[in-house]
Amino acid sequence: MQSQVIESLIQHFPLTEQSDKWETSWGNYSPSEAYKYLIGHIETHRAFGWLWKCFCQPKHKVFFWLLLHDRLSTRDILRRKRMQLESYDCVLCSQNLVESSVHLFLTCPFAKDCWNSIGITFQGNISIAEAVLQIKSQSDNRFFMISAILMSWAIWIVRNDFIFKNFHPDVDRAREIYMKEIQLISLRARVKDSVLFDQWIQNLL
Repeated sequence: MQSQVIESLIQHFPLTEQSDKWETSWGNYSPSEAYKYLIGHIETHRAFGWLWKCFCQPKHKVFFWLLLHDRLSTRDILRRKRMQLESYDCVLCSQNLVESSVHLFLTCPFAKDCWNSIGITFQGNISIAEAVLQIKSQSDNRFFMISAILMSWAIWIVRNDFIFKNFHPDVDRAREIYMKEIQLISLRARVKDSVLFDQWIQNLL
C-alpha cells in the first residue's frame, strides 16, 4: 500500500537536470546550504583539515582527532569521568602534575625529549592544535602532519606500555616506534610524493 502511494507521488515529480532545492518559509536552499543554516557555521582549526589529508593510517588519524578534541583517555579525562585511580599524575615524569593531554604530549620532560629527538621544540603555553603550527614551522612543509601524529602516537604507546606492561619509558624506543610507523606508511604515499617522502625518511635516519 505504501509503495503505491510513493509511486503516485513520484509521478507528480518528473526527473530534471536541475539540482535539488529545499523550499522553506524563509527561502530556498540546497541541501548543503540548509544543513549549514540549521546547525550554523563552525570555524575549525586548520589542523583538522591537514589531519584528514595526510596519508597516515586510519588508526593514527582517529587517535590524533581524539587528541585534538581532548578525548584521549588520559588520567585527567578519567578523573573528570570520576574513575577512581591511585594517582592522576603523569607516569612519565616526577613533577607530580596531572596527566592532561597538553602535559603528556607537550610539556612533560619525557615528551620534550622525544620531540627534541626529531628537532622539534615548543614555545609558550599552547594547545595541541597550536603545537601543530609550531611543528609545521620546524619541519618539512609537506610531511609535518605525519611527524605531529606519529610522534604523539609513539609517546602514547610508550606511556601505555609502561602502565600495562611495565616497560621502562625510553626516548630511543619512542623514536624507534616513530620511525617504524613512518616506514610502514611509506607505501600509502601518493605517487607524486613517494620519492620526496623516501628522501625525507632518509634524512630522519
